[in-house]
Amino acid sequence: MNKIEYVGLNSLEKEDSVMLDTIVSRYLSKIDRVLPGSKVRFHAKLHNVGGRVKYSFHAKVRAFNDLLRVEAADWDLNRTAHKTMEKLVTAIEHRVHAEGQKQQKFHPKKAKRGFGKQVKLKMRGRTKIL
Repeated sequence: MNKIEYVGLNSLEKEDSVMLDTIVSRYLSKIDRVLPGSKVRFHAKLHNVGGRVKYSFHAKVRAFNDLLRVEAADWDLNRTAHKTMEKLVTAIEHRVHAEGQKQQKFHPKKAKRGFGKQVKLKMRGRTKIL
């Protein structure tokens, strides 16, 4: 199953489309660790400005109930693709909070009403549930 859907890829040259596919597929492994089974939609646009070509990329991915969208534009294809995918990975990590979460220990005395008392009684050997 292809996890990347490209839109507007036929406007790029063959060498550029192959380079873009390798860059995006590298970042897909990072995205797949945080959001397994997600599909990335990648839009490629070209703008002719004063005889030069400007690349504009838009990427979308569905994270839970949200649709995350990022975009980047630059004169270099390689740099623009990396910018877009880095922004997408950062947006996903920000939305999911994948890193930086400290595992908290359970303290029965500090637990909220109900749950902590049940566990504290089970730890002491009583089976009474309040």
